[in-house]
Amino acid sequence: MDEFTENAEDVEVIYLDEEIDESVELQEVEYNNDQSEPVDVAKVTFTKHSKSVFCCDLSRDGQIAVTGGEDDNAYVWSTTDGSVVFECTGHKDSVTAVCFNHNDELLATGDMAGMLQVWSVKEKKLIWCYEGDDMEWLAWHPLTNILLCGSHSGEVYVWQVPQGNCKVLTSHGSACTCGQVLPDGKHLLAGYEDGYVKLWDLKAATVKWQFTDSQVNSLEINSDGSLCSLAPSSTLLKINDGKVVGKLVVEGEPEIEAHVFSSELNLLVTGSLSGQLCVWDLPRQAIRHQAKLDCGVTMLKLGLNGKVYIGTTSGVVYVCDVRTGGLVETFTGHKVDILSLCVSQDGLSVLTTSDDETAKIFVSQSTT
Repeated sequence: MDEFTENAEDVEVIYLDEEIDESVELQEVEYNNDQSEPVDVAKVTFTKHSKSVFCCDLSRDGQIAVTGGEDDNAYVWSTTDGSVVFECTGHKDSVTAVCFNHNDELLATGDMAGMLQVWSVKEKKLIWCYEGDDMEWLAWHPLTNILLCGSHSGEVYVWQVPQGNCKVLTSHGSACTCGQVLPDGKHLLAGYEDGYVKLWDLKAATVKWQFTDSQVNSLEINSDGSLCSLAPSSTLLKINDGKVVGKLVVEGEPEIEAHVFSSELNLLVTGSLSGQLCVWDLPRQAIRHQAKLDCGVTMLKLGLNGKVYIGTTSGVVYVCDVRTGGLVETFTGHKVDILSLCVSQDGLSVLTTSDDETAKIFVSQSTT
């Protein structure tokens, strides 16, 4: 087992070289019972929100952040000193999605009631708006100014922005809970509340295949668009035909909360609200590393050089190396649940938001 840094008493990692040793039992690890405030190691803390901060994104150069929250507000602010660049006004419900487009010229903000707004980052002004059905998710196309939105009624809207031309991927009567454009830019994989997963041809607005799971809350796609992971079931699908590859769960843990591919290393990392954290070898569908935290896993994001960032219900963010299973860094400062997390493209800084009404910028001290 790899040695941890001195502030990592609350995680135990077991390294499994070959086959899983069924005789190994992970021990529950006591979280630090010290009731004092956690040491805040954040470089910047943003405090303009007055309620929980649900979502965030970083510009490609890492110079500006955007956050949205339960206070019906979204702010664009400097990651250097936390000063407000501009405020995205006009939302009438909790802002649950914020995202920069592929070249950082446009910013989309969306609230639970279905108001979508697109802002010119340079001009700091609203350039497009739409009000529709309750929003489930919002995302930009990775290559062009096309905005996609999944709705509670099940339709997926595909807009050209700012022209406003719209295509609708029809509903079968269940909320579309998640969606992601494939790396080829031509297809969308969408998941639905009733367990359906559909591969859409974006140009033709037709379904190429569909698969039924028990429920789909989120999905992740690997970098070449060949595999998809579904949560909470942890089912793996081949994207070309929708066939099941496997189901990556451990005994007693039927569901996962978060998941992320490390495509370069052919691994999948999964985490659950019980604190179970697993690194899976995809070709063998076997566990390479396994850890048990005494707090739940809420978020997983991949960084550079095999790092994975783990948001938790305790407000702590752990940085682990999926290659070794070792803990690299620990970011403290939030008091309660991490609700969203974004890693800068250079891998040097991390933006987090929390139920404690703040957003924070942490700077990595690890260079490998």
